Amino acid sequence: MEDERSLLQKLRAYPPSVFFMLGNEFCERFSFYGMKTILFIYLITEHEFAPSTATFIYHAFACIAYFTPLIGSILADSIFGRFKVILYGSIIYVVGHILLSIGAVPFFSYGFRSSMDFSGLFVIAFATGCIKPCVSAFAADQFEEHQKDLRSQFFSFFYFAINAGSLFAILITPILRGRVQCFGNPHCFPLAFGVPGVLMALALVLFLMGWAMYKKYPPSKENVIAKVSEVIYTSVRKMIRGSDKPVNHWLDHAAPEHSQKMIDSVRALLNVAVIFCPLIFFWALFDQQGSTWVLQARRLDGRVGHFSILPEQIHAINPICVLILVPVFEAWVYPALRKITKVTPLRKMAVGGLLTAFSFSIAGGLQLIVNETMEYPPTFGQVYIQRIGNESLIHDFNGTKDGNIPTGRSEIEAGFYQFNTGLANETKTVNFSIPNKGYVMAAFRLEKETKVVSFDYKVEKTDNGATRVFVVSPNDIPTHKVYVVNSRGDVISECPLTSGSHVDIIPGIISDPNVKLHWGPGCNSTSCISSLPNINLNAQMGAVHVLHIHPTTTEKDLDLLVRPNSVSILWSLPQYIIITLGEVLLSVTGLEFAYSQAAPNMKSVLTAMWLLTVFAGNLVAMLISGTRLIPNPALEFFFYSILMCIVMAVFILLAMQYTYVEEHDEDEDDDDSIRINEKKSIEMSEQISANNNA
Repeated sequence: MEDERSLLQKLRAYPPSVFFMLGNEFCERFSFYGMKTILFIYLITEHEFAPSTATFIYHAFACIAYFTPLIGSILADSIFGRFKVILYGSIIYVVGHILLSIGAVPFFSYGFRSSMDFSGLFVIAFATGCIKPCVSAFAADQFEEHQKDLRSQFFSFFYFAINAGSLFAILITPILRGRVQCFGNPHCFPLAFGVPGVLMALALVLFLMGWAMYKKYPPSKENVIAKVSEVIYTSVRKMIRGSDKPVNHWLDHAAPEHSQKMIDSVRALLNVAVIFCPLIFFWALFDQQGSTWVLQARRLDGRVGHFSILPEQIHAINPICVLILVPVFEAWVYPALRKITKVTPLRKMAVGGLLTAFSFSIAGGLQLIVNETMEYPPTFGQVYIQRIGNESLIHDFNGTKDGNIPTGRSEIEAGFYQFNTGLANETKTVNFSIPNKGYVMAAFRLEKETKVVSFDYKVEKTDNGATRVFVVSPNDIPTHKVYVVNSRGDVISECPLTSGSHVDIIPGIISDPNVKLHWGPGCNSTSCISSLPNINLNAQMGAVHVLHIHPTTTEKDLDLLVRPNSVSILWSLPQYIIITLGEVLLSVTGLEFAYSQAAPNMKSVLTAMWLLTVFAGNLVAMLISGTRLIPNPALEFFFYSILMCIVMAVFILLAMQYTYVEEHDEDEDDDDSIRINEKKSIEMSEQISANNNA
């Protein structure tokens, strides 16, 4: 019997062309998520956008990517067919990656880089949106009508390819971005964007390799979206004109210009659309895993033992949990719940929405804790002064006897300051004129005069998991160096022994945070370096230190300028796991419900509507997070949580009023004359397309 065949026997019965599509989908999803995963960090570090601006651009990109599927579906159904849309879209896709990779090269001017970056982002968003509704359906077209079971099973592999591609992308591209250095930059964005571009080129090659094997159905030349619009337009026009014809539903005004079957199909579609409306806010929350949640993760301690986790990598929990939870729910959770209560799609979606709201409450609570560890800039017009050296060397700061500044951090008004050093008639001037800055000030008594050193630093935590150490010394010797030596004895960073220079200690994927700082004459061997004076340092992520080097330097001469990230990144796991639970219950179930309620000729329109909810959700995130409507990130997370609870209350009220309809017969005659195999391909494939929003 058909269902008694082994998995290997079933795989051998697959059309050979679908294996090219599996490889194509893996590479394309790696390409898309690899680029998207590091996009937010790129906008902040390379373009130096404010977090709110970066959030706005990130969600604007997502908006375009989920609006253009409308264009792709129309081009595939009415003009070119799926094969040509995938082919042309993939070529455009590769061009977008090339533009983005060129824009990431730091040697070019900022204007040129910006034009390359934003052109590349637009091209990628357009291309991925155009091919999104076509790839899975085109793969389904390759099966014969008698291979229904194989086609159904194939989409399990297809869904696995989607999540595997995104998982590897989320794990690998942040490493290329943050743990590989190139062009003299601690970040290697050209490589991090280039590798997804190569994967997209490989996706195109794999697609072309199956050219001779593909079944290429011609476009149907029918635009169902246009027909739906015509039915609605006709009904509204007649209502405005005051039609006296009694009808059971306002859409019935569209008769006799449109068939009753088409009117009934549109009615069923609009009923589902009403249910879809609250789901817009689910996507407004869900897609912030790549923006505001990454922003939060940047201020968490990514060290877990000797491993270091980059902010973007924590998002890998999502595809991992999806791959685990979907079979667990289907095999055990849902059957167990059905013994207790009736499990319906709308009930699952309501619980999923509430879990999503709960995940943002957890994120808000975590942000409150993170806020306590943050470094905040000085009051407007003021500066921070980190005082180093012998306090007796500074007298009458700015001419006032009570104006002495103590060692450690002080906050004073920005400006130029003079002070007496204690030596006869000796005065010094220091420049602290840039407000909202932090300054290091050190004074050293030499043989005949006092040496004063001052330099500014950013009053914020370091990025990329780095620890920064500034150097202050009474005797600047450019030929001498400061070395950072790890536990294996390797030099991982160095800088000249001159006041104001600094070294950045960037942890490896696996590394010991305990390092040694050596200083002295330039050395070319580890034995030479190991003989130099040194102190121990526990390199904590985000911290900034200043080291006072003198003949008897000890760990006590290492002052803290910026506190480290002290909240472990593992504390963000609960919010990621819970929002993934919400996704499994809401997103995966959403189309299961919709397809059973919509008429067969409305499947493609329904997919377009589903993708539009993602578009609208990102638009909401742009308007709230992208404009800093709520400046405090913790309050913003709580706001989203409360908003989602209110929206789900509305959803539950709508669900209580909803009447389920019998699933439409796929084999009945259809006035729109859509082929049976095409309809079923769309039905199953677009479920997968919606799921790859994860």
